[in-house]
Amino acid sequence: MRAFFLTLTAGLFIVFTVVTYTSFNSRAGNYLGIHGASSMKSSSTLALNAWNESLGFGDVLYISMPYRTDRQDAMNLVASMSGIKLRLVEGVDGESINLKAIPDNANPNLRASELGCWRAHANAWRFVIENNLETALILEDDIDWDKNIHQIFQDLSIQMQNSTLRLASPTDHERASAPYGLDWDVLVMGQCVDKAHPEHHDLVLVYDDPNVPSREDTEFVFLNVMESLGVSGDDVGKKRLLYPAFGPACTMGYAVTRKGAQRLLLNLSYLDLRAPVDLDIAWTLRDGKVRGYTVTPPLFTPWRVGGQKDSDNMPDPDQSIVGNGNIGGVSGNIKNSARVAMVDELAMDNWGDYANQGTVQSKKKANN
Repeated sequence: MRAFFLTLTAGLFIVFTVVTYTSFNSRAGNYLGIHGASSMKSSSTLALNAWNESLGFGDVLYISMPYRTDRQDAMNLVASMSGIKLRLVEGVDGESINLKAIPDNANPNLRASELGCWRAHANAWRFVIENNLETALILEDDIDWDKNIHQIFQDLSIQMQNSTLRLASPTDHERASAPYGLDWDVLVMGQCVDKAHPEHHDLVLVYDDPNVPSREDTEFVFLNVMESLGVSGDDVGKKRLLYPAFGPACTMGYAVTRKGAQRLLLNLSYLDLRAPVDLDIAWTLRDGKVRGYTVTPPLFTPWRVGGQKDSDNMPDPDQSIVGNGNIGGVSGNIKNSARVAMVDELAMDNWGDYANQGTVQSKKKANN
């Protein structure tokens, strides 16, 4: 009898696995883009890593100044509601950086705040190297993302595993264990401006994404990039693009491979520091010293509350600190704000619930 039940259980598990896998393949197949690849069976299971607490990366790091506990509260709250686990990398006060620690040949016009920002990102790269992480997602602390972020990264994973942009076929290790492949150093997903390589507009992977923001919710700079790469008209609001990174600025959200962290630390610390860290990353990509991809419309976008809280600069005593506050905050380039959804999902009217329950019970008594 025990053997019978073990056999039955095993059979049911196999049926469940096959049905689930088939259902996932069917659903994921609907998201393949016009330049998407076809090897779905090998990539769909691996893409499910996007649903874990690190979105399929080795870790998710976020940079925040030690005194910005308000932003840390917000990031941990929205991340917990999105099923993401964050690791804090403390921001650095540029005034605390010893002159001997500034890179050789560094731009002498860099402000203390710019040096502090560079050092914090360099510390994140060091963390990736020291902990031998294969990949890591690096975020800043004033951002927003779509509430369907896991689905978005699952779709991106499928595309990157089957990308026609690769210079070499994926290794056996990548096919087995790398949800986003490993043929890149930097994956840019939180840019504020961007430009594709002018001589390589043919290098673009365009794919369907049901979570792409509408034309009205997409900033003009990204509409221009999309149009330059062949996406316009009715495709706007339906398609997302992946292409070789050339001119992105801002570091709100990007991923690095271990090799990418090494190359960034080499070029932006060991050898030089030519500009604020986001511009120097862009220049290093443009120079071809690191290899990257950019995702447009971006997956991470700034959350703006107005007033002095939108900056890490020390407060100006002559100006009001508070603007619109989080309740009046806004973000663009995403379809369904995770921060807005979070407020709705956690909203409660406790006493109203009690009152409504009493009303229901009164009606029941009246009906009896």
